[in-house]
Amino acid sequence: MGYDFDCVVPGTHHPRARMSRKPERKSESRNATSWKPMEYQGDLHAKDRLLTSIHKISHLLTRPVSLDTVLTAIVEETAHVFGYDRVAIYLVSKDKRLLECKYEIGFTPEEMEIAFQRPFNLERHECIETLVVKTGQTVYIRDYSTDSRVTYLDRKVSAKQNRFATIAVPLNLRESVIGIIEADRGGYPLVLTEEDIQHLSIFANQASIIIENTRLYEQLVNERNFAENVVQSSPNCILVVNCDETLRTVNPMAQSILGLKQDSVIGQKAPQVLGDPLGKIISDALAGRLTDGNEVVIKHKGGARTILEVSTSQLRSQDGAVLGAVLIAMDLTEAKKTDEWMRRVDRLSSLGQLSAGVAHEIRNPLASINFNIQLLSKRARLDEKSQRIIENSLAGVERIKGLVKGMLDFSRPAPPQLKKESIHRALEDAVALMDSQFAKHGIKVVMNLAGDVPDIVFDNRQIQQVFVNMLLNAMQAMPEGGTVTIETRVGGETKELSRYLSVYLSDTGIGIPRENFSKIFDPFFTTKPEGTGLGLSIAHKILEQHGAHIEIRSRVGQGTMFIIRFPIEGVEKHVPVQDPHRG
Repeated sequence: MGYDFDCVVPGTHHPRARMSRKPERKSESRNATSWKPMEYQGDLHAKDRLLTSIHKISHLLTRPVSLDTVLTAIVEETAHVFGYDRVAIYLVSKDKRLLECKYEIGFTPEEMEIAFQRPFNLERHECIETLVVKTGQTVYIRDYSTDSRVTYLDRKVSAKQNRFATIAVPLNLRESVIGIIEADRGGYPLVLTEEDIQHLSIFANQASIIIENTRLYEQLVNERNFAENVVQSSPNCILVVNCDETLRTVNPMAQSILGLKQDSVIGQKAPQVLGDPLGKIISDALAGRLTDGNEVVIKHKGGARTILEVSTSQLRSQDGAVLGAVLIAMDLTEAKKTDEWMRRVDRLSSLGQLSAGVAHEIRNPLASINFNIQLLSKRARLDEKSQRIIENSLAGVERIKGLVKGMLDFSRPAPPQLKKESIHRALEDAVALMDSQFAKHGIKVVMNLAGDVPDIVFDNRQIQQVFVNMLLNAMQAMPEGGTVTIETRVGGETKELSRYLSVYLSDTGIGIPRENFSKIFDPFFTTKPEGTGLGLSIAHKILEQHGAHIEIRSRVGQGTMFIIRFPIEGVEKHVPVQDPHRG
C-alpha cells in the first residue's frame, strides 16, 4: 500500500503537511528497479531536509546555549521539516518518576497550561507517552478510535485536544530513554510510511545527543558557577595562583583585607604584589612546603595591622601534576581584639575588687594620720624645719587620699545617667576645658567632625571625663608641643563596625611601645614619674559601662591614636557595678 505526501519543502508556504491515500498498484511496488524519477527526487528531498535539520540543531553545540533554546529549536524543526501542526517534547525527571512537558508548539494556551502543570507519572499513568518511555519503541496511532493500544487516559486527553492520530518517538540515549517527541496534525489524519517514521527516529536520536550534551554543559556551568560563588562569597580571604606564581583568583574578601583591585593584579606575580610574608608562603606552597593554620601579621599603611590564620594547598591534575596553589586566610583581627578585651575586663575586674579592699583598708587609718598631723601642727611649737616636715607630711597624705579616691572611682564608678545627646558637644566641651593647657604647651587641636553623626545614648559627664583624660595623656606625650587630631565617623573598616559611632583621638607624641599595649589600661601602670596609673583604667571602666570599645594604635616616635567606638543603637552590654563590700 503506497501513500502520496503533500509535504512542506523549501520554497513553499503550505501551513501543514497533508496526506492523501491512493490505491496501491501492483506495478508500483517500491523496489530499486521500479522507482520513478519523481519518487526518487521526493526521497532525496526528504533526506536532504532531514540532514539539513540535523545539521541545524547540531550547530547549537558550537556555542553556549541553554537547554530551553535547544528544546525550542528541536520542536520547531520537527514541525517545520516533517510538516506537523502540533509538536511537544517531554523529558524524564531526574528521579525517573515523571514525564514532564518542556516545550510545545501549535497548542492552545489552555492545552499548554494543562500539559505543563500536569506531568505524566511513569508508575501510575498508562498512556501512549509513558508506553514509549517504558518500551523505548516508537508508537504510531493512526486512529484513536480503533487502535487497541489506546487507553482510557489517552481517549480523555485526545478528546480535550481534538487529537485524531499521533506519533510518539523516544529520545534514546545509550541504554535509557530521556524523553519523547510527540506530534500530530490536530484533527486531521496522520498517515505515515515506515520511511517517514524512520526519518523522525533518526532526527530524535540526534536530538537526544544534543539534549544530553546541553544538559552536561549546563551541569558543568552550574558547578563552575557554584564553585565561583563559594569563592566570591566566602568570608575568608582566598587567593589562587598558577604554577608560574601569577595570580589567577582574588576574591572580594582578599581584595578588602589586602587592599587589592582584581583587575590590576590578575596575571601579576604574587610575591611582587603581596610582598612578605604572604608572597613567600605562596612560593613555598608551589614548592610543596604547605602552611596549615599559621598566624601571620599584615601591616598596612597608617600603622593598622591585620592578623590572619593562613593555610595553603596545591592544585593538582588527575595525573598528579601541580597546576597551582590556593591560599585561604581567616581574619582573626576582631576575634583577637575581642579576646584581649575580655582578658582585660577580667583582669580589671579582679584588680578592681583588690583596689576596693585596699582603698577601704587605707582610708580609715589615713584619716587618723591626717587628723593627728594637723593636731600636732597646731599644738606643738615647731621650728621651721619641723614645720616643713609637717607640711610635706600633709601633702603626702593628700596625695594618698587622691590615690584612694581614684582606686574607689575605678572599682566602684557611679552608674551612668544615660541620655541621648550629641557626642560632638561632649568633645567640644572637653577641648574647651583643656584649651588653656594646650596653649601653654604649644599644642594645636584639629577637629574633623562628621556631619552625619546621630545622637547616641551616654552619660555626658562621664564621657567628658574620658575625653579629658585622653587629651591629658596626649598633652603629656608631647612635651615639646604638637598636634591633637579629633575625628568622628559612623562605621569603620568592616561591616560589623557600621553599628558603631567611632571617635578617633590622635597625637604626634612619643608613641607607646607595643609591649605596653596590653598594660596601659591596668591600674597603677604608668610611665610618668608623677602619674598614678589610674586615668586610663577609670576611662576603660566608664566605657565598659556604656557598651563602648577602645582600641589603640601607636608607633614609637610617631604618635598614638585611641579609637573609641560607641554603639549607635544604645548601650548593648551595660554591666551594673556593685560594691563588693555591700551585702
